[in-house]
Amino acid sequence: MSSSMKDFLNKFFDLCREYQEEIPPRKMAEILRDYADRLDS
Repeated sequence: MSSSMKDFLNKFFDLCREYQEEIPPRKMAEILRDYADRLDS
């Protein structure tokens, strides 16, 4: 995995941890699925 991908994942997971008390992990996953679907469209 490239270092830029690792950096992105580290920042992404930090962001998820920061917001997990306000946004449940299942909701985060739903948002990511919606985002992926939009990218495919």
